Amino acid sequence: MMIWAITSAAGYSALGAVNVLQGVVPHRLLAHPLLRIFGWPVYLTNDLCILILAALLMLGIFPYMARRLRRDPVPTGFINFLEAMLDFLRREIFDPMLGRWSEAFTPYLWTCFFLILFCDLLGILPINEILNIINYYTGLHIPEFWGGPTGNVTVTAVLALSTFVVVHTSGVAEHIRIARRGRRSAPAAGSPPPAASPPPRRAWPLALIGGVILYFKGMVPSVPLPWLLGPIFFVLELLSTMVKPLSLCMRLFAVMMSGPLVIAVFVSMIFMAAGYLVRGLVGLPVILFGTAFEALHLLEAFLQAFIFTLLSAAYIAEAIVREH
Repeated sequence: MMIWAITSAAGYSALGAVNVLQGVVPHRLLAHPLLRIFGWPVYLTNDLCILILAALLMLGIFPYMARRLRRDPVPTGFINFLEAMLDFLRREIFDPMLGRWSEAFTPYLWTCFFLILFCDLLGILPINEILNIINYYTGLHIPEFWGGPTGNVTVTAVLALSTFVVVHTSGVAEHIRIARRGRRSAPAAGSPPPAASPPPRRAWPLALIGGVILYFKGMVPSVPLPWLLGPIFFVLELLSTMVKPLSLCMRLFAVMMSGPLVIAVFVSMIFMAAGYLVRGLVGLPVILFGTAFEALHLLEAFLQAFIFTLLSAAYIAEAIVREH
């Protein structure tokens, strides 16, 4: 992007026509859909390409990392960097929040973190801008196939919906398990304690109904409340469960979309100036600011992946450890 800004400021009008938001705006690469799911067409887009690439990177890096760590438990180089992130997330975030459930949810949370991180880092690369420079100087017509999936609200909505499903299915499942445990009757005074035996278990239909009731009952504080406040608290908590995935979706989308938007606004100032000299004077601070902003955007890639994973772990913990 910086190379493009320099050449544009020098007066190459063909490069000045480049759409700097092309990487964050989803567009189809093929006119025909790849497949149809329940009648809905699925097209190959730039965002889908980067999602597939990020998934392939994860499938290539982490199995290799696991095999190498089995052979040599002392990681080095890039493997050490990844292992440090994995260990930090598990020891400092997942274990304190989830307790004995950490083992069950760590794979999902790790997947969320690295999928978002890889998509963020891949989306920052100025591949489309480089392709436009190549097309301009060589006369080729290579289509712009790069993109930033996390700058697409559809992608972030699917990620947030995945967390929403995991949160509530795990919460209901845990409360069904609690409801399925039978309660042992207290022994009569003076009688010997009963022999150790597994508590009776309720039938699955009753446990299912009881677990769902327990889960929704946990949305109301356990402290005594006036009868009128109970339904109000329940409605507010029910609304908050809908707002949480929306906050996950919009936070990630807004932050990752803001970078290209800010760069586009500042780069447009170059073309608003008249004359090559003025364009050069305006373009120099824009290039310096854009470089600094891209460095900040690189930090945001890690930060937003961490925040999404942290909030997902917090929502899961809140769903499975509610007191009733």
